[in-house]
Amino acid sequence: YTMEIGWANSGKGGQYDFNDAIFRNEKRYDPTQESLEKKILNRQKVNEQLQDLFSKNGISIPKNTNLTFTIDPNNFKLVVGGSKDESLMKQIEDLLNTTNNTRELFFHIMKSRNDDSTQFTPDSLAKFHLVNQIKTVTGYNLKDLSIVNGQFVTDNGTNIFDLYKEELLKNPYTAENARIAASHYGAQLFDLAKNGFDSIPDLVLSIGYQNGSLYDIGQKVNYGVSK
Repeated sequence: YTMEIGWANSGKGGQYDFNDAIFRNEKRYDPTQESLEKKILNRQKVNEQLQDLFSKNGISIPKNTNLTFTIDPNNFKLVVGGSKDESLMKQIEDLLNTTNNTRELFFHIMKSRNDDSTQFTPDSLAKFHLVNQIKTVTGYNLKDLSIVNGQFVTDNGTNIFDLYKEELLKNPYTAENARIAASHYGAQLFDLAKNGFDSIPDLVLSIGYQNGSLYDIGQKVNYGVSK
């Protein structure tokens, strides 16, 4: 009651009464622990989805086979490694490279990352967000565009940044939000065009898979089964 009244009076959250029953068995609220538990739960759900997908499509992966799923961020194409069975790896690739499977798996890897992950760098992460933003708004992939006079341009010579700003205003953005987005991504777009698309490595992500569970790569905390 005290906590609810405090929230109602202040008009916002952020205040907690640790006498509340929800904290009965807790010494204190630990957001780090909550984040870890959320990642574990997400991993369990994705593991179940993968196992169900493999089972329904008749794919049987031998016990202790240590596979690696690697995803290209530009087209979300997945490549399987780690087995001498070329047929098995192709079966898995053909199955996962359909609908939004690999895109969802890519973002699952992103959500499972820890600060010490060696797969992520600030530059590659920023490049991914830039490319993804431009593609979401305009439909164009920067990787496929030409660079003319320090600008990414479409086949008909349109500056992609001009098209991006135009399309922003057609989306559910206010003029102010559109201005902020254009300012933020415009600076990054200019630098990438000046230095070349490949001047910053792509955010290529990998994750292991063994005995029905995904296993994180390149970080100390692993959310795989028994890890």
